[in-house]
Amino acid sequence: MLTGQRLCQSKSHQDSVLSALNQQRKDGLLCDVTLVAGEQKFHAHKAILAACSDYFRAMFSLCMVESVADEVTLQGVTSVGLKHALDFAYTGQELNTVNYLELYRVADLFHLPSLEEAVVGFLVGHLSELSQTRQEDVLQLPFRLLKEVLKSDRLTSLSEEEIWKFVVMWLEHDCRYQYTEDLLQHIRYGLMDVSTLHHLACSHPLVQSSSTVAALIDEALDYHHSTFAQPLHQSARTRPRFQSLTLYIAGGRKREVCRVRELRYFNPAGQEHVRVAGGSNWSELAPMPTGRSHHCVSVMGNFLFVVGGEMEHTSGRTCAVRTACRYDPRTNRWTEIASMKACREHFVLGALGQYLYAVGGRNELRQVLPSVERYCPKKNKWMYVQPFDRSLSCHAGCVAENLLWVSGGVTNTAQYQNRLMVYEPEQVTISRSPMLQRRVYHVMAAVRRKLYVLGGNDLDYNNDRVLVRHIDSYNLDMDQWTRCSFSLLTGQNESGVAVHDDRIYVVGGYSIWTNEPLACIQVLDLSRVGKEEVFYGPTLPFGSNGIATCFLPAPYFTCPNLQTLQVPQHRIASV
Repeated sequence: MLTGQRLCQSKSHQDSVLSALNQQRKDGLLCDVTLVAGEQKFHAHKAILAACSDYFRAMFSLCMVESVADEVTLQGVTSVGLKHALDFAYTGQELNTVNYLELYRVADLFHLPSLEEAVVGFLVGHLSELSQTRQEDVLQLPFRLLKEVLKSDRLTSLSEEEIWKFVVMWLEHDCRYQYTEDLLQHIRYGLMDVSTLHHLACSHPLVQSSSTVAALIDEALDYHHSTFAQPLHQSARTRPRFQSLTLYIAGGRKREVCRVRELRYFNPAGQEHVRVAGGSNWSELAPMPTGRSHHCVSVMGNFLFVVGGEMEHTSGRTCAVRTACRYDPRTNRWTEIASMKACREHFVLGALGQYLYAVGGRNELRQVLPSVERYCPKKNKWMYVQPFDRSLSCHAGCVAENLLWVSGGVTNTAQYQNRLMVYEPEQVTISRSPMLQRRVYHVMAAVRRKLYVLGGNDLDYNNDRVLVRHIDSYNLDMDQWTRCSFSLLTGQNESGVAVHDDRIYVVGGYSIWTNEPLACIQVLDLSRVGKEEVFYGPTLPFGSNGIATCFLPAPYFTCPNLQTLQVPQHRIASV
């Protein structure tokens, strides 16, 4: 006997229905209106036109003369433009380097927002090519269209300096200087280098004739001169242009015990390489000043902060360090920032408001620390703040609801912990409901008002370490832990963790079964409620533990396909 209901959904149904309607239009079958442009007539369905356009919806539903007419003559549109617009309405296609301007005019005239968005997207992706091969056409772009293109984060085919030159050329064409301030405010001056900004400020007539533009240039120069405070001065004019976020990995420890300097990001060369070799999926960027492992990372203002960890000295000895650095994905450059007060490894780092907080860890003498210190980017300075109520190392932490949450870890008396604590600056640390079991070397992440703890190890009755594959979730509103019905496919310790689109990525780590670093990435997909799953993502270039990871904008010149990070291999073809 079957109970309940199961919803089955066809992914091809919508496309097949629209395709059938398009064929009916071409055959003149079951059409209920004829549109006339110039001397050409086009059959169509009122329902399709009204669904795509507020203009046609009003025409056919508000008791206008056209609502009962079999034939409607349209003014202000060519037959070619109308043909392309109808093709788009029925298929979602038909944009190319020849017809995009005509299509935009039709979209603007008949209020076709989907077509307008498609034209903007087409221009964003092809502006570099069009400005070289069809310059006269792009110089005819309507003001409103060009403005929308300039506002796009995905306008990466041109550098910001090239975007400036193009806008100036457009303004000078037919003397359209009345749009100077409206357009030039959408240039991201913070992405230009200082020498270019100085040149514009001193010699460009458009800057000298507009106090508004001059102020924007001065703002960008101030931004560049305030090196350490840049994460706090983010605006629409400093935000990087990028095609997508992607997964970054920094540092770690290889099997040979060497610490890794490299910074890499997920950038598969092609679908066929994704499962072949880990190295083909990752591209290198500027390396860190020094290699390190068991460090922490945090993102503030689209800058990546790398703090503390363990380094190798020339003597071959390894120990915790206090040094820190910052990576700017806009320029692919590292900047060394002030060092912490204490050396720390196996600690927690979190961004709260305008500060970074470093919690606990082990120092260079392997002593477990209770101290907490705070980094102020504006002053480029660390200072001690309210400490924890006990020493703690090998714990996990994350930021949720503007609070820093810390779970598990080990004390200075080697006691494994199952505590969950919430750290709020200037307040006493508050304990919440304890975890369902003790964990050390685990990771924690927040998704939709829940905390998830994954991996790590515990001690059995013989005081031997055992891997923890169970995944537990904590409800922030109910102060309650629940053991999830899904588990990690294999145990992971000393891993990195990152969250994107309701998916948790557990990256690399160490296996106490094999005593080897791991190259795997396990993905906990929480994006479909009731259909959560854990699967293996693409592998790392090499096994590495003590690795750190996060999501940041991909370099502007790339467009990584994240499908293999987000979907199990067996479901990629269906997607």
